[in-house]
Amino acid sequence: MTNRSEQVQIVWGHKTSKVEQKMADIVPWIYEADRPYFDIFLDGTNPRQVLARWLQRRSSEVSLRRARLLIADDRIGGGYVAVAGSELRGCRQADLLDLARSMGDHSYSDLRARMEGLSDLFAPVEEHDFYLSKLGVMPRVEGRGLSYRLMDDCVRRADQGGFGQVRVDVPEHYEETVEWYDTYGFRPIYRGKTKDGDLRYLAMVCDV
Repeated sequence: MTNRSEQVQIVWGHKTSKVEQKMADIVPWIYEADRPYFDIFLDGTNPRQVLARWLQRRSSEVSLRRARLLIADDRIGGGYVAVAGSELRGCRQADLLDLARSMGDHSYSDLRARMEGLSDLFAPVEEHDFYLSKLGVMPRVEGRGLSYRLMDDCVRRADQGGFGQVRVDVPEHYEETVEWYDTYGFRPIYRGKTKDGDLRYLAMVCDV
């Protein structure tokens, strides 16, 4: 009998065969991996269309060139996206500009107010950080320890790249997720919230 763990690979997103045809399998976990933040940031858009566009842009925070995809049983079962801290600001500015252009000139004042409301949610990311932007596993492959496989791969790449630590932002009310990161070795360094206090995130780091 074939061991199920042997049927799992972690591959670069942009090198995945027929990746354009598999976009419907990639977008859902990308979207879920950054909710509820995406629900605020991408309000007034079709989030899945926006993310599908960003995945194919080199400059985006969620570019396929920054994504490591989990291939389980010959299907995409999740993955993660990580960005060098020195590149993150530029990536987010590019995504914000693309979002504003797609929403039209009328959106600029609304987006400015939206970003102001989110300004205290996240702590600054240091240049020496390896920023774990997204990590997720599809429900059909949960319970196989694949999140740990993805995190191990992320930490290995951080070490190889000479980064001092892996940084992640986690919704504080996702208690099981916070506990998972804590168990892996992450520690909280900042508690942020939106101006209205409705959304709270924990910034957590893990030494490499």
